[in-house]
Amino acid sequence: MSTLSEVFSYEAFVHAISGTAGGSISMSIFYPLDVIRTHQQVEKTSITDLINEQGLGTLYKGLQSVLTSLAVSNFVYFYTNNLMKVMLRKFTGEKSISVGQNLFVASLAGVVNVLLTCPLWVANTRIKLQKNASAKDNTVKPYKGLIDCMDRIYREEGGLALWNGAGSSLMLVSNPTINFVVYDKVKQVIDARAHDNGRKYLTSFEIFTTGAIAKAMATIFTYPIQVAQSRQRANRDKSGSTFSNTFAILAQILAKDGVLGWFAGMNAKLVQTILTAAFQFLCYEQIQRTIFAIMGKPVQ
Repeated sequence: MSTLSEVFSYEAFVHAISGTAGGSISMSIFYPLDVIRTHQQVEKTSITDLINEQGLGTLYKGLQSVLTSLAVSNFVYFYTNNLMKVMLRKFTGEKSISVGQNLFVASLAGVVNVLLTCPLWVANTRIKLQKNASAKDNTVKPYKGLIDCMDRIYREEGGLALWNGAGSSLMLVSNPTINFVVYDKVKQVIDARAHDNGRKYLTSFEIFTTGAIAKAMATIFTYPIQVAQSRQRANRDKSGSTFSNTFAILAQILAKDGVLGWFAGMNAKLVQTILTAAFQFLCYEQIQRTIFAIMGKPVQ
């Protein structure tokens, strides 16, 4: 029978460390694209205007806060997901869980992750969008960091403001589900071909391509909700009004900009998210494979 010690097992930490490291490395490399995407979703600012107004350094604004939030988010998601799998196996008495159960657990872990880490991502969006101290129209005191931003939002807008966009985020729980399901399916096909050719492991290019395909599918299907999420977290549109909910935002965008408005910043997001996810999967596979090899254990 499974025990809770499985949650804190050696294998669990290897996968957690590998996933967190891979996510941090890939996010650092492609972060400017994420900043551009956020500005285009909320303010429709072009990259040229953004750099001319605030300087090249603005493309890395908030990177430290994002990496901190990403590490916390990955940790919360991983251990929640692993804990629920252990509890499910204890309840059913089975040694493994089905694909359907796995998807359910992954989605439930995503919900827990959203509810616990939403304030971090709301703060990250505000930090990305704030003007530099030298900006001509900057009349608002800049945030000093993640903690300062969350504290000011709480004091100035109330505690619930820290969960702006939580509704959209809960809908977007489907994004990683789609991502990992597609990734696993495509990887199975490529794995089979590799084994037929006498290879034990996939090449870096095959892993990168598999991750890119999976993330592209997930991004395209959920992108309009991501646009609504960014505007909710920013708590304003171009005129400064407050948004109420996801569907109201999407209706406003449709009335003002048409269907294409739902895909504002799609080019930057698609490039950033595909490259980030693909590189993350590549780092994840390589890091955990290396650690297991050093310890003389097979890849779990």
